[in-house]
Amino acid sequence: MRKLEAVGAGIALAGLLACQDGRPEPVEIPLNEASCSHCRMAVSEREFAAEVVAPDGRVNYFDDIGCLAAWLREHQPPAEAGIYVVDFETGKWLNAESAYYVKSSRIPTPMASGVVAFSDAERAVEAAKRYEGRQLTWQEVLSEAGR
Repeated sequence: MRKLEAVGAGIALAGLLACQDGRPEPVEIPLNEASCSHCRMAVSEREFAAEVVAPDGRVNYFDDIGCLAAWLREHQPPAEAGIYVVDFETGKWLNAESAYYVKSSRIPTPMASGVVAFSDAERAVEAAKRYEGRQLTWQEVLSEAGR
């Protein structure tokens, strides 16, 4: 019985360490193997990728932030789910709600949303100028992208 308790405690500890603010951490997308949960295309370019990680470990992958936005309009993930986007320049995972976004027709995203994410406002401002685009809030991404 003690061995079973130790295994259970180890699993519980691993679960706690994997969560940030009660939300699951992002997981690496198996590029060219995972399919977008919205458009079903292969996720092949990390800089445009996004994902929703449910508390039970299920992951919905997206090849374009526009696909993530469209999927979120049609589905209600659990409140504890982690919603992540990739920083266009650094490749690091970002919490979708706190990222800064730029939309430009000059950015060739996989499904033509033209939306990319950044970890800080200054880089987003610079990118908006460089790509002749405009900045978006997370709420604007949800209402505009993928339509």
